[in-house]
Amino acid sequence: MSAEDAPNTLDFSAIIASSVHDMKNSIQLLLGTLDEVIDELPGGTPAHARILRAEAEGRRVNDHLVQLLTLYKLGNTQQGLCPEEHDVAEFLEELYIENREVLALRNIELVIDCDDYLQWFFDRELLKGVVNNLITNAQQYTKDKILLSAAVDEKRLLLTVDDNGPGYPEAMQKRYGATKDITPRDNTANTGGTGLGLFFSATIVHMHTNRNQRGYLQTSNDGIDGGARCSISLP
Repeated sequence: MSAEDAPNTLDFSAIIASSVHDMKNSIQLLLGTLDEVIDELPGGTPAHARILRAEAEGRRVNDHLVQLLTLYKLGNTQQGLCPEEHDVAEFLEELYIENREVLALRNIELVIDCDDYLQWFFDRELLKGVVNNLITNAQQYTKDKILLSAAVDEKRLLLTVDDNGPGYPEAMQKRYGATKDITPRDNTANTGGTGLGLFFSATIVHMHTNRNQRGYLQTSNDGIDGGARCSISLP
């Protein structure tokens, strides 16, 4: 075989990204079907509860695929930030509606606390993915309550997700001010997870800039009754 006949070198990352995109589309079709089944089943029945759990797991898988695809696009400059002004209370209410049924199945109360008439600039879809990821993490460890709050602190928007679980391990309690502060494997030893969700969240938050200031993620045990708190600070 001559040099001219040699096969092209495979771009494995592009192949993975294409596969992730196809899987995401399939999962979304599956979720749409589950939504139709949920609407047809009477509420409060065991079958209804099982389908809701299946839908929750499907959404979790879909969220992971979206995170992978987004990080790939960001790494290849195929996607940038699209910040616009949004009503923060409305933004949080949307998150509440998306998560309340699944949380109720696990007897977890989701509470919203937001300053009135609060407006801020951010990329709605990307930040929604971040907060949904934090809510998903919180429901794994909380006893029975998650608090989603928003306020202005030192001329920055502070979004916090608190729970009343055991809190973060000491090694995870820090400020993630840049993508170099975390790799996807950072919390594997402490939580058994891949760390992808935290890496994705820190990356998206860090991309939000204003007047040479950047967003950052802060983890602590200042949550409910000493539980975990993850704060998003946007300039």
